[in-house]
Amino acid sequence: MPRIKYYIWDLVQQVLGAPDFKRNLYKSVLGPPGRLLDFGCATGHIADVFRDFDYYAVDIDPAAVEIARHRLPQRAAGHLLNADISSRPFPPDFFDDILFACTAHHVDDPTLKMILKELHFCLKPGGSIHLFDPVLQDSDGWQQKLMRRIDRGRYPRTVSQIEATVSSLSLFQLGKPTFHPPYGAAFQDCDFVYLQLRKAPVEALGRDGTMAG
Repeated sequence: MPRIKYYIWDLVQQVLGAPDFKRNLYKSVLGPPGRLLDFGCATGHIADVFRDFDYYAVDIDPAAVEIARHRLPQRAAGHLLNADISSRPFPPDFFDDILFACTAHHVDDPTLKMILKELHFCLKPGGSIHLFDPVLQDSDGWQQKLMRRIDRGRYPRTVSQIEATVSSLSLFQLGKPTFHPPYGAAFQDCDFVYLQLRKAPVEALGRDGTMAG
């Protein structure tokens, strides 16, 4: 049964046009080469876009990882883990970039802070976490509000709430958010926000935790 829900989820994503939207969005900020971690990779339904990276992926759900393992090429599947990031499955300063996409709204604030701290641990100095997530805005209409209600993510946030959480950790230089309307489907979800979180020493941060210069 757990695997069936993911096959249904994949089908819905295809109908909405989500995979192509996500491929284009992620490619717009990520470019090879480099060692990339796909955090919260789910079923790996867009992992083909990362074929030119030294690609690693991790998810806490064993059912999702099992599907991804059969979907990914052998080389990428060898770097696929079913693990809790708090167990530190990767060494420190290991990844050039980390994709943290469409996962933040599935976790509460304490868990989000824990995840960011652990991703900071395995990210190289100067490397970036590329955070994408659907976000709440004052301009949202009934379609966006309905999509957030039926989504499995129980913790949708505004951009200001995400930025406040990141800044409270004093671990990252926080880039300027950009907004991306999803899918182009007849039924619209919220805009996706992109935030670049660059690993930097505390002394490199401004008082508000934003990127200097």
